[in-house]
Amino acid sequence: MVYGTTFPFKFNLDWHGFIAETHRINWRVLGGVEGNLIVSDIIQNILLFIPFGFLGYFSLIYKRSSANKIRIVLAGAVLSASVEFLQIFSPSRYPALSDIVFNTLGTAIGLALGVALKKSVLDFKSNPIARRFLDAESAFPSLVFLILVVAGCWEPFDFSLDLGVVWGHVKPLITHPIRFTRPDDDMINFIRYLLTTLFVCRMARESGIRRPVLAGSTLMAILAVGLEASQVIIQSRSPEVQDALVALAGVCGGAVAFFFPPFHRRPGMWTAAGGLAIFIAAALNAFYPYDFSSRYSGFNWMLFLPQYERTTFASLSDFVENAMVFFPVGFLLGYFYPRIRPSLVAALAAGAMAFALEVVQGYVPGRYSDVTDVLGAMLGALAGGLALTRGWPAFREYMRQDEDSQV
Repeated sequence: MVYGTTFPFKFNLDWHGFIAETHRINWRVLGGVEGNLIVSDIIQNILLFIPFGFLGYFSLIYKRSSANKIRIVLAGAVLSASVEFLQIFSPSRYPALSDIVFNTLGTAIGLALGVALKKSVLDFKSNPIARRFLDAESAFPSLVFLILVVAGCWEPFDFSLDLGVVWGHVKPLITHPIRFTRPDDDMINFIRYLLTTLFVCRMARESGIRRPVLAGSTLMAILAVGLEASQVIIQSRSPEVQDALVALAGVCGGAVAFFFPPFHRRPGMWTAAGGLAIFIAAALNAFYPYDFSSRYSGFNWMLFLPQYERTTFASLSDFVENAMVFFPVGFLLGYFYPRIRPSLVAALAAGAMAFALEVVQGYVPGRYSDVTDVLGAMLGALAGGLALTRGWPAFREYMRQDEDSQV
């Protein structure tokens, strides 16, 4: 948070001019930066502090009280105010009271999400039908990849119910319903739906459902079409028939993979195939539109610099998207080789793959080699490994708890 809100670290520490610099502060509660309240800035300020409130709630899970919840929100406000104070010394930053307001709101929303998640999990866990599925061995991987599929479809979460935005997405579908373009992130979506369908079908079989492949693939096909259609309310995305067909192809691939040899009989084959597929998918996305030049654009070693120069909102969006691409690397490596510190190995492997792609990307006009993407890939793979090695055992342990004693 401190890194992202004080970037690019250009400070003027002349205390004699401090009073003069305070005139740049916008004291209006809804004044925004330089007097302009921009929706993308509001969303960014809220999203940035949601994890602070969310994790703050769970860090005090054993000491729940109204006073502790207030302390978490106040801590978010103090952190935001401290960062805005530092921005007074940065000529390229414009401190604003509205940033503190929306950062604090993000902290409160994160805390509320933590409370809601705790309650919904307890209610869901106590449902006998739900427990039938949650007790399945493949329940946790299914949930993880379902979240990944939804996040990948809705990211960067810039929802809008404006009729103009909705009609702008619907009209092309009516006038030109079938439009095929060269693939960019299509293979990424294909892999996500394949893995999700595979685990959902396994969960259905472990839960005792007859015809688990038919049930699991039908559910995923409905979800794929529904998620693609839901993009009509996302400003930076639009529903495409091509994307829906790719998702359905991934569902079919997962259904076919269900009949392949069990995972642990061929761990090397599955690991190699998964890693290669993810690398190719990331390459197709990185090199789009596949026009190469002999001129190299250079390599940026300053984190978030290209994103910051374009728009601060794109910084968070691109970073999360790149991390999600490499998340399955850590998850699959931990699934097949849990004893080799899969999180660290996956982070190094993802970093090597991403670095190679970034170097070549410097020869694609309009693309820039950036160390930020390498870091995002490493953190995504690391998160995937931790989700498997730490998250899965914790999930199974929590499912065995009858009382509200653990999270």
